[in-house]
Amino acid sequence: MTVANFRLNKILGERTDKKVSNIEIKANSTVVSMKREKDKRVGDYLLVKFKYVVNYEPGVGSIQLEGSLWYTNDDLDKQMKEEKDKIELKSEAVKEITNTIIQESVVEALDVSRRIILPPPLQLPTVNVKQEKIKFTNGA
Repeated sequence: MTVANFRLNKILGERTDKKVSNIEIKANSTVVSMKREKDKRVGDYLLVKFKYVVNYEPGVGSIQLEGSLWYTNDDLDKQMKEEKDKIELKSEAVKEITNTIIQESVVEALDVSRRIILPPPLQLPTVNVKQEKIKFTNGA
């Protein structure tokens, strides 16, 4: 299983001048569509179009990303089932596609949030120090 050719087609970042004491950050990813395609280099793949939206409530700003990716598998027919206008995927394929959308989009949204001065769209790691004083080596 492989996800390749992750592309963003649309990047929107908006920040209002609204002053609030507390910001709630809500992020959501959505698969907009899927279509089976063929490429001479990778063979059969699923073209997955998606949206990733981060809203800063109440009305402080938003980040919107739209893009596509290719999902390939050595045995794509076992991972998917096509019926008329629907594609059904096994859970492993859904997991890989969704994780890639979220991981790649968070990295992009983090950059956009920094540029338009909004909080990062994910909880950044922090350090807790339990001792009152800590000694360090003096020198370079």
